[in-house]
Amino acid sequence: MKRKVLVIEDEPIIAEMMSILLEVDGYNVISLADTALARQKLHANEVDLVMLDLGLKGEDGRSMCAYIKGQDGLKHIPVILVSANSELEQIKNECGADDHIAKPFDLDYFMQKVRIHSAA
Repeated sequence: MKRKVLVIEDEPIIAEMMSILLEVDGYNVISLADTALARQKLHANEVDLVMLDLGLKGEDGRSMCAYIKGQDGLKHIPVILVSANSELEQIKNECGADDHIAKPFDLDYFMQKVRIHSAA
């Protein structure tokens, strides 16, 4: 069964690039810019991994990550922060994310991180 990755990214070009990379590697991808819709997908048990941008419009990625990691039914889902923020490591630790990838990122490095955290 294909693993499902939720990409929460409000920059269309970056979201599309991440989605293509993941789909080519055999993942099912749900790409959303809206955290309210993302929460619905998460609670519907439709997600195995979350790729989360920090700089979202509206609710930011930091609070979305903290929400995921604070929910008993969701906290097992790996969250990888994807951002150009220079304090990415500290933010990862504060919100409980499993990993982080700094933008701009190397495509092979991106997929390596995804594979590590999506292994069944």
